Amino acid sequence: MDSFTHLVLGAALGEAVLGKKIGREAMFWGAVANTIPDFDVFTSPCVSAPTQMLIHRGITHSFFFALIVAWVLSYLFAFWKKRLNVSRKGWFALFFIGMISHDLIDSLTCYGTGWFEPFSSYRVAFDTIFVLDPFYTIPFLICVLIALIAKNGSDKRIKWTKMGLYISSTYLLFTIINKAHVHSTIKHALENNNYSADNFVTTPTPLNNLLWMSYAVDSAGYRFGYYSILDKNDNIQFFYLDKKEHLLEPFNKQKEVQQLKQFSQGYYCLTKEGNDVFFNDLRFGQIRGWDEPDSSFVFAYNLSNPKDEGNRNPLNRHKIRDSYPVALKSLITRAKGKQ
Repeated sequence: MDSFTHLVLGAALGEAVLGKKIGREAMFWGAVANTIPDFDVFTSPCVSAPTQMLIHRGITHSFFFALIVAWVLSYLFAFWKKRLNVSRKGWFALFFIGMISHDLIDSLTCYGTGWFEPFSSYRVAFDTIFVLDPFYTIPFLICVLIALIAKNGSDKRIKWTKMGLYISSTYLLFTIINKAHVHSTIKHALENNNYSADNFVTTPTPLNNLLWMSYAVDSAGYRFGYYSILDKNDNIQFFYLDKKEHLLEPFNKQKEVQQLKQFSQGYYCLTKEGNDVFFNDLRFGQIRGWDEPDSSFVFAYNLSNPKDEGNRNPLNRHKIRDSYPVALKSLITRAKGKQ
């Protein structure tokens, strides 16, 4: 999830764990705890983009890391914050819950989270929520802000903290149930069109949980489709995308290629723009793919020119070509469903 959402979640959990004992300071340290796993971003100036993408959400997002760091911090804070009269177990609970909740919620997105590092490089990704979802964050933020301005230890403070956690958790449960519904619907649509449904992925489009993208894998490419839970019928239109694996042959010996393959979990395609070959990670979707099937992919890494400035942040290479209001209107229109 985005950094702001982690701060809100951490503040609420900090209040729930130690709010009665240390007041607003619990919100602050809870927010800090929930942000610690993302300290891995500070390695980005020192390594290449593909290396950084494998580092991010790696060991700092593991259960092992959360256990060790929370244990160390509990000793430090029990000594440093003696005046607060909080036990080492109390500090351990605040930091461990803060970091673990960060790891759990990140795993609901498509990026992949290294729960089991350093013992396994497997990345967990449930694809139930987009990395930035205002329907999750905004109601949660409102509740946390009301709790923040309430008096320490007051019933109002406790009530609004609980309400924020209940509302946000209910929304996460909705996204999980919604994912199951969408997955089943798209599976049937693929089968009805006589397409293989043995290996396909469903993931929400930006900023919402109504409109979903799907891609089904075959030997040479993918069948892409978009489905809104508000569509009047399940007649999903699929378009075919050639993987174009042959474009990768001149670059197979590059270290970056192996890293990109690992990072994408095998869901990629190659495209050519002029003389440049781009590696596209399908998991992050297309720019307006719901109404422009041939649109560019959000993630694009230039293999022909590793020093390309755009390779420093492949997720932001292709800015939305329309104005943001137009692009947002397009997304809302499609999310409202086909009539």
